[in-house]
Order: sequence, then C-alpha cells, then structure tokens
Amino acid sequence: MPKSSRHSQILGFVWTYVKRHHWSIGLMCMILLISTTLTLAQPFFYRQAVDIIAEFEIGNIFALKSALRVILLGVLFGALSLTLHELASLILGRIEIRIMREVHADVFARTQRLSTKFHVNTFAGSTSRKINRGVGGVESMMDRMWFNFIPLIVFTIGLAIVLTFFAPLIGIVMLIGIAIYTTISISLNMITMKYWSWVDKQDTKLTASLVDTISGNTLVKTFSAEQREEERHGEVLSEWQHRLHKSWRISSLVTWIQFMMLMIIELTVLSLALWLWFKGEFTVGGFIVVMFYVGQLWGRLHDIGRNMKDYLRAVTNCEEMVEMAKTPVEVEDIPDAQELKVPMGGINMSGITFQYENQQESIFNNFSLEICPGEKIAFVGRSGGGKSTIVKLLLRLYDLNDGKILIDGQDIANVNQGSLRNAMSLVPQDPILFHRTIRENIAYARPDANSEDIERAAKLAHAHDFIKDLPQDYETLVGERGVKLSGGERQRVAIARAILADKPILLLDEATSSLDSVSEQHIQEALNYLMKDRTTIVIAHRLGTVRTVDRIAVLEKGRLIACAPHQELMKTCKVYQEMVNLQSDGLIV
Repeated sequence: MPKSSRHSQILGFVWTYVKRHHWSIGLMCMILLISTTLTLAQPFFYRQAVDIIAEFEIGNIFALKSALRVILLGVLFGALSLTLHELASLILGRIEIRIMREVHADVFARTQRLSTKFHVNTFAGSTSRKINRGVGGVESMMDRMWFNFIPLIVFTIGLAIVLTFFAPLIGIVMLIGIAIYTTISISLNMITMKYWSWVDKQDTKLTASLVDTISGNTLVKTFSAEQREEERHGEVLSEWQHRLHKSWRISSLVTWIQFMMLMIIELTVLSLALWLWFKGEFTVGGFIVVMFYVGQLWGRLHDIGRNMKDYLRAVTNCEEMVEMAKTPVEVEDIPDAQELKVPMGGINMSGITFQYENQQESIFNNFSLEICPGEKIAFVGRSGGGKSTIVKLLLRLYDLNDGKILIDGQDIANVNQGSLRNAMSLVPQDPILFHRTIRENIAYARPDANSEDIERAAKLAHAHDFIKDLPQDYETLVGERGVKLSGGERQRVAIARAILADKPILLLDEATSSLDSVSEQHIQEALNYLMKDRTTIVIAHRLGTVRTVDRIAVLEKGRLIACAPHQELMKTCKVYQEMVNLQSDGLIV
C-alpha cells in the first residue's frame, strides 16, 4: 500500500475513536486557544515596561511603579496561560486514557475473532507486541496533534495577525521562515519514517524470537541448545541493532539540519529588527517583543521538527496494529445467522472438499459420512490422513471449499459460530490451560458452575486427588500453558472441563494420549460415562482405546476406505488389520 494511503488509513482508524469524545476535544481546543492568545499578548506588557524604563531617568518612582505594574500583568498573563495549558493537558490525558483502553479492547476483540489460519501463522508474542506498541503509538499521535501541531497553527495565525499591525515586514519574514522550515522538516521526516518502519518490523521479529525461545525453554535445556539459541537470537538482535543505529544516524542528521535552519531564521529576524531600530522605526520595547516571539517561535519550530519525527514514528508503531485490526475475519457468520439447535446430535458430512492454504493437495475431496444421533464413532488412520482436520471443520475453525456439514439438518455455515461451538466439548491432544487457577481452568467451560459441580467433574476425570495434593488445591495457579502440571494432569483437567460442559456433541482428539495405563483405565471409565447418550467423535492413534465404539472410520489420505465396528473391520479392511497388527507388535503407526 502507498505511504499516503497507509497514513490516511491510520488517521482514519484513530479518528473513529477521537470523534466519540468531540465535546471534550472541543473544550480542550477552546482552552488551548485562550492559552495561546494570552501567550501572544504577554510580550506587549514587557515592551511597555522597557519603554517606560527607557523614557525616564534612573530613580524615578513613577517609572518604577508603572514598569512593575505592567511586568506583573505580563507575569499574570503568562501564569494564566500555563495554567490553562495544564488544564487542557489534564483533559487530553483523560481522553487519551479512554481512547487507549478502547483501542486495546477493540483490537484484542478483533484478534480473538481472526481465523485459526491467522493465529497458526503468527507468533503470539509478535501479536501482543503489535497491540501494545500500536496503543502507545495512538497516544503519541494524539499528543503531537493536539499539543504541538494545532497550537503551532493557532500561534502562527495569531502571530501573523499581531505582526500585521505591529511589524509587517518582520511578520512576513517570520511567516516565510515558518513555511520553508515546516516544508523541509516534513520532507526530511518522511524519509526517516520509512527507516523507523524498517526498525519496527525487525523489532516485531525480535519479540517473536524472544517469546518463542523462552516458551520453549524446556526443549532448549533438553538438547543443551542454550548456546545455539543465543547465537540464533543474536543474529536477529544484530540486525535490529544495525537497523536502529542506521535510523538513529539519519534522525540525528535531520535534527542537525533543522537546528541550522532555525539559526538562520533567528539571525534573519533579529538582524531585521535591529535594522528597524537603527532606522528609528522600532523602540527598545519593540525589540523585546520580537525577541520574545523569536524565542517562542524557535522553541515551537524546534519542537515541530522533533514532534514530526515522533509523530511519524508513532504512525509506524500503529501501522502493524491497524493492519491487524483491518485483517478480514475469514470465517464469518452470515447476516442474521440463526442459533444452532441440537435436540438429537446427528451429523451429516456431505460431499465436503477442503484444502489448507499453501498445500498442493486437498485433505478431503468429495468426502461424505453420516453420523447418527448418539453414535460413538472413531476416526483412525496414519498421520496426515485428515483425522484432526475433521474436528477443526466441525468447529468451523476453517470454512469448506465445497460441500456441507449438517448438524440435525442445519448447515453449520448458516448458524451462529458461538452457538455451534457451544454445542460441542473438545478434549484436544495437547490441552490448553491458562495461567489461572485449576478451578478457573475447569470452570472455563461453564463460568457459573459452583464448587460442587467443579469438584464432581474433577473426580470423574480422576483429577481430584492430584489437585488436593497441590499447595493450594483448586486455587493453585497452573503456570503459562499449564507448565506446572504434568502432561497427564493437564489432560485430566481438560477432561474435567469437558465433563463440566455437558454438551450434546463430544470431540475427543487423542484424549487419553498423555496418560499412563492405570490412569487411562480410570479416564476411559469417565469417558464412557461422559459419552453416554451423546454423539461422540473420537480421534485416535491407539486403536485399543476405540474398540468399543459403535463404528470406526478408517481414513487414508483423506479418503474413507471403511467404516464399521472393530470386529467387522478386522475381517474386511486390510489397512485396519495392518494398523492393529503393527500396534500389537509395539510398532508406531
């Protein structure tokens, strides 16, 4: 996307939040206008004091009192101007905090709803970095806009009006200087903008590398790969350092050029004022006014160079966050999508075709299978055959390329996604736990569940005993992704969560894969209870765990080659026979 379009998109994104607070923004602008007007009026009191002092001889008490009176008025105007400026700052701070919260909440909500494909292809660390950096960028953009650019415009307009009556020639020279300086500064800072964007992209990679390595620390230690990871991360860090150093050098050069331009403007204006005094067209007090305005202008123009750089840096900080906020939600509900009703739990996969993006071959091609209400069916087959994809498609984490999946006669593409997923409980092969308490993780399926229901589910999942042995039993924090628990313990917490959910359709994706034989026997009893009177889909590699289901569907490269009970498959399906024999011999399929 062209830079101008990107900049406009970011400004449009920020404006959608700013306009919600138009009354507060209007009040703040009015206060800033009054503050700037008082600042413009302030030097005329000092001019009058200096002219009084110059007119009278030393020791004149009248001159002393008169000069002191106007100096006090000048100081009062200055104090009132600063007070109003700080009041406006307080109002802006309140607005910014609200907008930052709104932006963070909205982008977080948007990210939650982005497709599984987005999250699979994006580092969690880089996503959080984009959001945090972007929210900070919104704050910085608003600071620069409302407290630097707009006050400078107001000051410049006021300065032009004042100098039109007081010293037109000096006013013309100052306005020309402002125009030249601002134009050159914007052009130079637009150049630096692309370098800071270049730095931010590497900063995102750096954060992703950091989070990726830290989250996999156990694996790093297992292979004694600390040195290797330090070298790999060091390469990313070195590139970040190179980009940052180059951008910093360019920014320093731009700052030096801006300083030199300011010195030229200052020299030109003061020389002109001195010449007007020499010609008798200026009093000493008038020279003081010019000095005051030059000082104000010097500071504001210096600030506009620095603030333009900060503003453009803030824009680049927002860029990746806004891109993410504008990312299409690929799996969307249709308008007026209906709630899914599941009185029976029948599932019909009719002619479904599905292919993952960037893969050359389809996982399923015109695949069909009907699952009766309350039926227990297992999907087995070699790795990559499409077993786990079945679960993802049922949950509508991806949309089909063709075909339909019906639940009790309702096309899942036409129902509300929330109601679809609320009709299913999933126990995945690698359970996901939040860094929260055991109680919260189990109750995630039903937040309003009471303690008795939670403990009952844990007992049925054979998790209660190990939970009671933990330091704070159900109030124990499980660590990031549940790292404080063993694989089997995490699995049992996930099973307890599914038991508590009590949904009409149950999805078990290698639900007993992390359990020892004794635990697996207990869990199988709990699962048999859980599967009673509900439609259940089991994904399994260990064929011994699925022999009692109603039917076993054998998949081979996305094709359904057989679907029957275990005993029948042992007689009729060669592929299934080979799988059973290999596992019986202790070999891995």
